[in-house]
Amino acid sequence: MSSTILMAVSTFNGRNHPRMETGDQFQGIGNDGKDIIIEDCKSQGESIVRYFLKRMPPEDEVNIIMLCSRKTLEKDEKNGTDSNGNIHSAVSYLKERIDESPEKGKHKINYQVIKLYKNQLPTEHRLQEADVIDPSVPLIPASREEECYFPDDELGAIATAAEFIRSQKNQEKRSFRLYIDTHGGLRDVVVALGAVISLLSVGEAIRPKMIMGINMASGRIEDQSAAFNIFSFFSGINDFLHFGNADVLSEYFDSKNEFSYLTGADPAVQNTARQITKHMQKISLGAQMSDSKPFLEGLKELGEEFEAGVSEDGNSILKGTSLGIFEQKIKDEYGDLLKDPNILDLIIWCVNRGLIQQALTFIESMLPYYYQDKEIL
Repeated sequence: MSSTILMAVSTFNGRNHPRMETGDQFQGIGNDGKDIIIEDCKSQGESIVRYFLKRMPPEDEVNIIMLCSRKTLEKDEKNGTDSNGNIHSAVSYLKERIDESPEKGKHKINYQVIKLYKNQLPTEHRLQEADVIDPSVPLIPASREEECYFPDDELGAIATAAEFIRSQKNQEKRSFRLYIDTHGGLRDVVVALGAVISLLSVGEAIRPKMIMGINMASGRIEDQSAAFNIFSFFSGINDFLHFGNADVLSEYFDSKNEFSYLTGADPAVQNTARQITKHMQKISLGAQMSDSKPFLEGLKELGEEFEAGVSEDGNSILKGTSLGIFEQKIKDEYGDLLKDPNILDLIIWCVNRGLIQQALTFIESMLPYYYQDKEIL
């Protein structure tokens, strides 16, 4: 079996930070629920990787996907030297720290460098580099004038990482395990990466086993899954607002989901959120089956739930929760359908959103009632 760790590499390490120069330590929850300590951390990227190695099955082969800017691949005296006196890059130093860590144990580790930039060097330029980068071999630093040959390509890198993850998932099937380190690298890279992996989790059941970051103030390795899962919520809200589809939202608010506390800590709020999601599911069923009955019933029930969910001060009890952010938007999008749902307004709603097939089906379904009302048949 194998595990995959996805991370963005930072140029930051202990040699330019006093606290980590002599070896820092971080704590995180172990498999038994008790704290485990990762000691002597001197590179920003090593602590969470070592934590993952400690918690994953000891026999696992490990693939570490490193998203790297060119600066992290260039030799730099700030990173020190290896045992042969060769100047490290941030990546080669990180690799050395991981390979020499006690957490490595019997793990066979494969490193894959994914460039966060494009190589547009002229032919035979002094900085020529291979398409596949050896993380142990630092690159020659580019001068400021030469940096123009390496334009950013963050989306390309993330797409490559996503393809690698998809390939590993297809090979390993149910035994595939994905771990995500959110601590290092550029913030926009980490955010974009989270969004892509979130979409993979929705469409292809690729769900990370752990998503961890570091709280530098407390020195703790903390679960970042809640922040990551918010992408699923936004994706689900978008589906419901535009297409009446609540599948993703239903999964997000599933009572078995350990992150459902995002809907609010109060049990009453939790219950309201689950009820709203239940009504959304009925609307979703009507939209997918082009069946006006559950669609209209769900809309009526959703409208009643919103009205019932008003506290004594006149504010919605969902205020301050993830669902409360979009309560007014949902009301605006569905309008009078939440108060007085009827087939004609439903048809107009479908047409306005380009759901022509559903609109035609609803028109067809109402014809018998029209003929009966007009005594045509």
